[in-house]
Amino acid sequence: MNRGNPTFSIGRREFFRAAARYLVLGGMTAIGILLARRGGIDRRTQRCDRKGVCCGCRTFDTCRLPAALSAKLAKAEGDAS
Repeated sequence: MNRGNPTFSIGRREFFRAAARYLVLGGMTAIGILLARRGGIDRRTQRCDRKGVCCGCRTFDTCRLPAALSAKLAKAEGDAS
């Protein structure tokens, strides 16, 4: 194939191969963006549904509110001693 030729044309098979390649690349990029956005929890929009009682909360591991952060710190210090 002569790619330097300005009248270069690809065959049908190469066209579908390239289309599939870019479709997969676009899908992987979209999934990566969704996973990256889902992981970031903004403390300003997060609310506490348990009125500051972190013990037994199902979102304790991902919570970034001040009460949860201090509870995590206290738990880590208690586990270290």
